Amino acid sequence: MKRFLMILGLVLICSYAFISCSDDIEVPEGLQIVDNNSGGYIFFGPEGWIISNRAGISASYVSPVNGTSISFTEADMPDVGLNDYFDQSFSSTPYSVNVLKKGESCNFGNADEAYKYVYTFRHGETDFAAMQILVKNGEGFYIFTYNSYGDPEDETSQYRAYLEQVQLAIDNFKFTDGSDESSEPEYPLDGDGYKLISNGKITGFELYVPESYNVIDSSTLTTARISEGANISLTKATGTGVSIADYWKTRLEELSAFVSDLTEISVNNTNTDGDGVDVKLGNLESDRVASYEYTYSYGGNIYHVYQVMGVDSFNGYVFTYTALESEYESHLSEINIILEKVKF
Repeated sequence: MKRFLMILGLVLICSYAFISCSDDIEVPEGLQIVDNNSGGYIFFGPEGWIISNRAGISASYVSPVNGTSISFTEADMPDVGLNDYFDQSFSSTPYSVNVLKKGESCNFGNADEAYKYVYTFRHGETDFAAMQILVKNGEGFYIFTYNSYGDPEDETSQYRAYLEQVQLAIDNFKFTDGSDESSEPEYPLDGDGYKLISNGKITGFELYVPESYNVIDSSTLTTARISEGANISLTKATGTGVSIADYWKTRLEELSAFVSDLTEISVNNTNTDGDGVDVKLGNLESDRVASYEYTYSYGGNIYHVYQVMGVDSFNGYVFTYTALESEYESHLSEINIILEKVKF
């Protein structure tokens, strides 16, 4: 049974994955499509927030330095009452949770039933505030989570600062009958049969992937799903004016706060180390790229990540391959080809 993704949005500041969209969907003012799930719903989020969906979890967060986030995911229908389900979700966490609202009936878009929980918890030196809405629609069960900072009852808190935007997303959530699925656009193929999935005018790069990959987004964050347990992304770096090594340190600190067993396998590998390392990120200069490999545990799973960062004259770029540990090795040969084919 999936438990609450209490700090999901904060973890996602170091992850990249999936979104989908449709040009014929009317998007409410102030919102953007986070996930147009053809299997049954359209999830909107505040306009301008960074979209970061993965492994069946639709999510969006404010920025790499502000982990305020919203997420939505389908879960197994609980075999206990919702209040007990809520209580059990914290049974194995190290956090002391202060519940302010528990099981209040509320509206969630056009859902059949929805129940709200508002709570706070402290991690390290930071006070977090969260709203969780447990949603029932037809035979399905879903979890919406809003994570932010401060005291929900404090008008000056970050939680309250974004609450109006979050409520707009809640009000406009739409369950569909699954008939909104649109056909995948055609992507040009190169001589090896790899398809071009990025819009170079927007991204500043060309990303080619095997035809079997499911293209999720081809905007500034270009993402594709390899399988249910693996994905890739390429995007411009969000930090500027720092070295690749410093950029990595920042990402490591952010991720370490919210996952367990984070293990660095290889860090800041470059082509100038003299140890035979061959790091590639498309046609970027060989001395302007570095690779990072690490694993971490989250939600009962072990994830294995290979990340390559590089810079040209004006921008930094981050390529990320994330997979469940059990299938990480099986995709590496394709990943290396993808990295060689990138053009800036």
